[in-house]
Amino acid sequence: RLLNLTLTSRVGSPMCGIPYHASKLYIARLLRLGKKIAVCEQIGLPGGKGLTERRVTEIITPGTAVEEEYLEQGTHNFLAALTVTGKTPRTAALAYIDVSTGDFLATSWEAANMAEDFSRELGRANPRELLLPESLKNDGAIREVLDAWPGLSVSWHPDWLFSPEIGAKKMASLFRTANLRSFALTGESPEVCPAGFLLDYLSKNTNSSLPHVTGITVYHHRDYLLIDEASRRNLEIQTNIRDGSRAFTLLETLDHTKTPLGKRLLRNWLAFPLTDVDKINARQDAVRGFTNSNRRRDSVRDLLGGICDLERLAGRIAMERVHPKDLQALRHSLESWKEARKILADINPVSLGTDFKAGEEIITLIGEAILDDPSTSLTEGNIIRVGWSEKLDRLHRLKNNSSEILAAYIQEERQKTGIQTLKLRQNRMIGYYIEVSKGKIPRVPDHFALRRTLVNADCYSTRRLGEIESELNSAEEQIIDEERRLFVEVREKIKAHLHFLFAAAYEIAHTDVTTTLAHVAVLHSYTCPLVDQSGTFRITAGRHPVVERHLPPGEFVPNDMSFEGGKTLALITGPNMAGKSTYLRQNALITVMAQIGSFVPAAEAHLGVVDRIFCRVGASDNIARGESTFLVEMTETALILRSATPRSLVIMDEVGRGTSTEDGLSIAWAVCEHLLEALTCKTLFATHYHELTRLSHNNLHLLCLEVLEQDGTVVFLKKIHPGASANSYGIHVARLAGIPDSVITRARDLLARFQTLAGDPDPGTVPDAPQSAPVGLSIAKPGLPGLFNEEELVLDEILSFKPEAMTPLEALQKITRWHRDLSGL
Repeated sequence: RLLNLTLTSRVGSPMCGIPYHASKLYIARLLRLGKKIAVCEQIGLPGGKGLTERRVTEIITPGTAVEEEYLEQGTHNFLAALTVTGKTPRTAALAYIDVSTGDFLATSWEAANMAEDFSRELGRANPRELLLPESLKNDGAIREVLDAWPGLSVSWHPDWLFSPEIGAKKMASLFRTANLRSFALTGESPEVCPAGFLLDYLSKNTNSSLPHVTGITVYHHRDYLLIDEASRRNLEIQTNIRDGSRAFTLLETLDHTKTPLGKRLLRNWLAFPLTDVDKINARQDAVRGFTNSNRRRDSVRDLLGGICDLERLAGRIAMERVHPKDLQALRHSLESWKEARKILADINPVSLGTDFKAGEEIITLIGEAILDDPSTSLTEGNIIRVGWSEKLDRLHRLKNNSSEILAAYIQEERQKTGIQTLKLRQNRMIGYYIEVSKGKIPRVPDHFALRRTLVNADCYSTRRLGEIESELNSAEEQIIDEERRLFVEVREKIKAHLHFLFAAAYEIAHTDVTTTLAHVAVLHSYTCPLVDQSGTFRITAGRHPVVERHLPPGEFVPNDMSFEGGKTLALITGPNMAGKSTYLRQNALITVMAQIGSFVPAAEAHLGVVDRIFCRVGASDNIARGESTFLVEMTETALILRSATPRSLVIMDEVGRGTSTEDGLSIAWAVCEHLLEALTCKTLFATHYHELTRLSHNNLHLLCLEVLEQDGTVVFLKKIHPGASANSYGIHVARLAGIPDSVITRARDLLARFQTLAGDPDPGTVPDAPQSAPVGLSIAKPGLPGLFNEEELVLDEILSFKPEAMTPLEALQKITRWHRDLSGL
C-alpha cells in the first residue's frame, strides 16, 4: 500500500517486488514515510549447493540514511536521542548527529520545564528520528511535545542501552582519546548517555566504524539567543505557519547560497543566533569584506556554484559508500575551491587556515587514476584510466585485441605445420578450435588434439589455444576485479585526508554564507548594525525583510523603533490592516538578523544583545489536546511572564482578545503592568483595547499607526508615530472583506448606539488593585467593567423585532429570552 505495488504470491506466500536498480527510489519513499528498511544481500559465491548465503548488511532508518538519494539537500538529517536522569533535580540531555556529515552535538537542561525546553531544542535540531528510553513512555511532558511533532519517527529502547559507562567507553573509543575531558565531558555528564547510545545505534545499523565522527560539540542552551518553538513558528524564521514550507520566511529571503553546505550552515546560524558580541562582529567583518568588492564577490559565488556537497561526500568516503563519479565530483569541487581561494587571498574576509597541499594531492590522484566519465557501479568496469596500472592495461589489451592475438597464433601454427589452409573457428559448445581439411590431416602435428570429426574436415585444439581462450574469456572478469581493487586503493588514499576534506568543507560553507549575506545586503540595501552589550535598542527606517521582498520596489513603508529614555514598553494601537503585526515582527527579525552577523533592513541600527525573543501573535488552537484558542494564547503569555529577563525582547499582539471584552481587557492591563513593573524587558505590545492607553507609567511609550480618512474612505499609511489611535476601523475592514452591505449598515448603526451608551469616557488612572475595573469605563454589573447598558441592548432588539417574519414558536422563544435577560439585571 505504501509503495502502490501489486501484491502477488510465490509458493503460496504473498510477495511483491521492485527492479533492483530502482531500489533507492523506493527506499527513499519509505524513509519519507518514517519507515525502517532492512537490506539483505547475497554474500556468498553462486554455484554451490543449496541457497546462496545471504545476510542483512544494513538497516536504513530516517536518521541513519547517508545516500544522496535519501537526503534533502541543504538540510541536516539528524538522528537524536533523549534521556532524563532520575536524580534530583532531574536533568534532561539531548544528543543529535548527522551521520552523513559527521556533525555531532549535545546539550542538557534541568527537567523542571521539560515541555518548553525539549520543544525548543527539537525546533533547533529538527531531527528526522528520535530514540527514547522506555521509561519515558508515560511522561506527560514528553508525550505533549511528541504530539506536536507528528512527522517525527520515534522508537523506544530498553533503558539499560543508555548506560553512561557504555556510552563513555564508546565515545572515547571512537574519538581515540583516553577520556572525554577535551570535549568538556566526564563519565558522569548527562550528555554521555544519549550520545553513546546514538553511536552504538549507528554502528549496528550502518555496519560502519564512523571514522569521520571525530568529536562532539557540547553547548548550553543559554550560549545562544533563545527562541521558544511557538515564537520561532510565529516569526516564521525557517518555516511558515500556513503550510510549514520555507516560502515567505526569513530563510527564503536570506538564502541565496550556492552550495548545499552553505544552505545547512545558514540554517544553523538561524537556529543558533549568537550572544557573544566578539563572534557577531567577526561575522560582520567577513560580510563587510565581501560587500566592498562586488566583482570579486560575484566571481567567488560563481566558483562556489561548481562545488558539490563536499561534506556529505567526505562522509560517504569515510563510510566506504562512494562511487567513481563521486570522486570526479570531488576533484572538480576542489579545483573550483582552489580558484576561489586565489580570489579570497586578495579580499581576505575569512581565515583560510587549511593548507591546500592535501587538496592538490587529491586532485592529481583522481585526475590520473579515474576516468573523466566513469561508471557509477563497481561491477561494470570503466573506472580506471589507461596508464595507471600495468596489469590492468595488459588485461585491456588482451580484451580489446583478441582478434589480433588469435590471428597471430593461427599464423604461427601455419608456419610451424606448413599447412596454410588452417582456419580458426569458434563454436558455442567447444569454444575455439582449429579446422583442418581432410586432405591435410596426415600433416597434423602431435600437439594437435582431435575434438570433433566433420564430413570435410576435423576439429583440433591445442594447449596454447586453450590458454589463450581462457585468458580471453576471463579478461572481462579480471578487468572488473582489478578495477574494483584499484578504485578501493584510490579511495583509501583519499580517506587518509578526511581531516582536510571536512576542514575545507567548513571553509566553503562559511564563505558561501558570508558571500550570500553580503549579496543580500547589496541587493536589498541592508546596513551593518552596531551590536554591543549596551542594552540600546534603536532602529531607524526599519523594514520587514520578508514582506518587503514580496512587494513592488519602494512600496514598503519603513518605520523607526527605539527604547530610549528608560522606556521599556511600546503600546501600539491602530486599526486592522494598518501594519501593527508587520511592525512587531520586523523588529524581532531585525534583531535575529543582527545576532547571526547579518546586515539588516534599516537605514541605521544600534542593538544591544538580547538573550531571548518571545513572540505572542496570532490565534490558533489545539483541538487534539483540548486546548482552545484562548488557552493557547494564555499558555504562550504565561511562558513570557515566567521566563523573560530584562535583556529579553518581547512582542505581543492582541493579548486577551480570545475571551469576553471585560476579561480580555483586564488581562491585557495586568500583563502590561507586570511587564512594566516586574520584568522591565523591551516589549512591543499591540492592542485594540484603546482603554490601555490610559495606563500611566514612566517606562510606557505610546505609538500608533497613521490613518487617512477622507470622503468616507480610509487609507492605511503604514506609518508609526507617537500617540494613541482612536478607532479600529473594523467595520471598514469587514466591508473590504466582502461582508454584505446590509450587515455593514446594521453594524454601523449598532456601533453608534454602543458608543452613545458607553458615553465619552474620561481619562483615568491605573487601577489600584488587579480586581478593579479600568477607570473611565461604565459599570453595568458590580465589579465588572462594561461598555454599554444591557437593558438598552434588549430594548434595541425589541424595536428591531419583526413578528410577521417569525413563527409563533420562534416569537415565544424570543420573548422568553428577553424576560430572562431583563430579570437578571
